[in-house]
Amino acid sequence: MQRTFNYVTPSQEAQQTQLLFVLSWFHALIQERRKYIPQGWSKYYEFSFGDLKAGELTLGAIAAENPGGRTPQWQKIHGILENAIYGGRIANEFDLRVLRAYIAQLFTDSVLRGEEPLSKVIPVPQSANVRDYVGVVNKVPDADAPALFGLPANIDRSVQRFNSSAVVAQLKQLAAVSVEELRFDKAKWTAGLKPLCEMWAALCPREAYEQLSVSRA
Repeated sequence: MQRTFNYVTPSQEAQQTQLLFVLSWFHALIQERRKYIPQGWSKYYEFSFGDLKAGELTLGAIAAENPGGRTPQWQKIHGILENAIYGGRIANEFDLRVLRAYIAQLFTDSVLRGEEPLSKVIPVPQSANVRDYVGVVNKVPDADAPALFGLPANIDRSVQRFNSSAVVAQLKQLAAVSVEELRFDKAKWTAGLKPLCEMWAALCPREAYEQLSVSRA
């Protein structure tokens, strides 16, 4: 989250800085949720800082259309984030519903006003002072808790079982390949060595072998 928020450029206006902070939180959430595949996301999505920068430019352009700190055009923000930036990478319907839920939960008036926290203990500061936001970021636990992502507390066990099953399947596949490679296939070896044997026979006819004499040293 610290790295993500440092990547954006805070504004002198409180509302714009708040929007960028919420965007940074949202971007960090959907990135870290990849740790819980296949329950978090069905696959690994390449959410990048390019997406974050595109979101920053979008929010800046929309804020410029609403001078004076008026209510942001949430419908436009939701649509662009879902359809043009982040949602454009997602083809799975379940994953798309998760993305929509995050957008609808985070990008609202109540979150900007501090009435609804980003998580249970993380509110959005009501100022344009970057230090206030950095202080909030520093309160985020180093270890990600599943509750931050709206996932059950036992999700780690499920992910570990999934990863263990995947490793076992890969080891079985490697073992099967090794057995196949060690098996001697006479027909396969004959077909592969035939051109070499024919060339050797042409270069060294039988008569040449009969004329060879071996002397003892």
